[in-house]
Amino acid sequence: MKFGREFGIHLEKTLPGWRGKYLRYKLLKKLLNNIAPAAGVLLARVPMPEFQVWFVAVLTGEIEKFNNFYVDMEEDLIIRSEALNEAIKQVNTGELYHEMFTSESEFSEYMTKIRKDLVVIHGEMILLISYSSLNFAGLIKILKKYDKRTGAMLSMPFTQFAFHQPFFKTEPLTRLIHDCEANLEVLFPRRAEVVDRYTGTDASLETLLHVEETGDVYRSTIATIGIIEELRKPSSTYNNLSMSYLFRGEDDDSTGAVTAENSPCSSSVEDEDEDEDEGEDVSSLQ
Repeated sequence: MKFGREFGIHLEKTLPGWRGKYLRYKLLKKLLNNIAPAAGVLLARVPMPEFQVWFVAVLTGEIEKFNNFYVDMEEDLIIRSEALNEAIKQVNTGELYHEMFTSESEFSEYMTKIRKDLVVIHGEMILLISYSSLNFAGLIKILKKYDKRTGAMLSMPFTQFAFHQPFFKTEPLTRLIHDCEANLEVLFPRRAEVVDRYTGTDASLETLLHVEETGDVYRSTIATIGIIEELRKPSSTYNNLSMSYLFRGEDDDSTGAVTAENSPCSSSVEDEDEDEDEGEDVSSLQ
């Protein structure tokens, strides 16, 4: 499936509050479709040097948007993760049990809240690391299309620029995901017949994934994982700028992130597929 279609599906299924934070991929692609291939002339009257300055400014604004959202979300996830880690530590050590709870039912409610919060934060972490990867991949596709349409060589210098931006620095978030998954292993049994050692009740993960507090994040996360898996499928032109290369998993624990190891910052290749909507038109960016 075409990257643009996958990207659009992801936007439809992600959390509503996140949709406006993504690359305006479709609009940028429509804009570039107004340039005659390799002609070096924009059909709608703008000289190419001036157009490139403007286009770079637009992409830089998109990256600033990515950075602001990513950094804010990462900071929020770190704060919430630290609070959850402290709560889980207190549960595991029995600290403050008698001071905090007056009954087993009260403690059970507290444990349920911890589990819900853990499921939500893990889902948001996966969504955020996918946010970084999908925007980076979309940016590469737009830059490749720009080079193809104009005959310019903007892809490599701008990709190098994007490579050093905060939204691309996903290593701390990846560590948070691994820590969160370790807590999930502790707080949720692997088999349905296992009973919660803290409260004596069924504590299965499946039970919590469909309740109101966790359902939206769960559905968005599952949809995102499906998109990443689709993009990992081998293409006819597997190379450092193909989607299957960018989203390949080195092992079963891969988060699907585009990282320093698999980024295309030192390669230049042809586009992996043909554009499906060459004839589309757009008059302006809104």
